[in-house]
Amino acid sequence: MQKPRRKLRRQATISLIEGLVILFALLWVIVHSNQVSTGRAISYTKSSGHILVQLAELPELAGSEMINEQEWVLYGDGTLVFRTDPGDNLWRAQLSPEAIQNILDVIINHNQFFTSSEEQYGNIIHGSDDNELLLTVDANGQHKEVNLASEPTTKDAIDSQTTHMFAIEKFLLSYHPLHALYDATNYDPDGEGGN
Repeated sequence: MQKPRRKLRRQATISLIEGLVILFALLWVIVHSNQVSTGRAISYTKSSGHILVQLAELPELAGSEMINEQEWVLYGDGTLVFRTDPGDNLWRAQLSPEAIQNILDVIINHNQFFTSSEEQYGNIIHGSDDNELLLTVDANGQHKEVNLASEPTTKDAIDSQTTHMFAIEKFLLSYHPLHALYDATNYDPDGEGGN
């Protein structure tokens, strides 16, 4: 009687060990597959005057000067200049390389900015107080500009690209670091004024 019990106990132990090995192998694959997809750094120019991401209000055609009013601008050196309200003065913050990577990841990977195919998203509503915004991204060896008009209100008319573009706009306009400083002077690192 001793031999069958010993044999069953040995088989149970071997099955338990095999099960644990398989479980750990699956956990290892899951952990490392997630690290590979988010671990790739997005390349960008790190100079102070280089605009990585800009959300600017397009000027109205009535004036002779065509200067975009900046709403949210991220420079290559990590300087972020933004408004908390449309008529507000500018705020400034210095972002870490990790924060820059997170912002670019949201724009490029999660919301697929560079795979969008249109030059304009949303509807132009004449007589509306909403101005068109120009979204510019220059990273990962690519440069692209997209106009954002008023967001469509009917869900049937919104496709996935439109949803992604307006998600980027909302993300940027709501991104206000706590360590930002009030900046009454308009930050212009390249000294050219405007865009």
